[in-house]
Amino acid sequence: MQQVPVSAGRWLGHINWLLLVVVYIGLQRDPVKALLTAVFAGIFYDAFSLGRVIGVNGLALVLAAYVADRIAAMIMVDNLIFRFLAVAAGSVINTVVRLFFYGLLKLELPALASGRDIAATIIFDLFANLFASVLLYIALDRVFNKDEGQKVRRMEARRLRPRL
Repeated sequence: MQQVPVSAGRWLGHINWLLLVVVYIGLQRDPVKALLTAVFAGIFYDAFSLGRVIGVNGLALVLAAYVADRIAAMIMVDNLIFRFLAVAAGSVINTVVRLFFYGLLKLELPALASGRDIAATIIFDLFANLFASVLLYIALDRVFNKDEGQKVRRMEARRLRPRL
């Protein structure tokens, strides 16, 4: 018996949870932590890919972490549009790098990526990751108490104001 409807299963197969965590860490404005997270996520991904493609997914995750960190360094606000931009850039870079190296190494391409469907793969990955990122980032914000850190910084800024 099938647990997930076919249409939902198609979307769930395109969500890259490791990419979403890497982008989330990249948005925290700590480049070393972002790149180390990407390296370990790439090693983790490759360990469970049964040796099919070693290093390609790690490289794609490192590039996505780098782009997320650069976006976070250029834009000083943290809101939903900013996160969508970082997830969209990371998702497209991750998918394009993976598809490029799969083609270059003449390996079997992932699902939906047969010639004319490469654009469909990029779009499916993009929208699935954007949707999943909203839910995941809300949960991660609660776990890591992101709002508390912002409140503390605001209070410190108030205390540092000179009194006349």
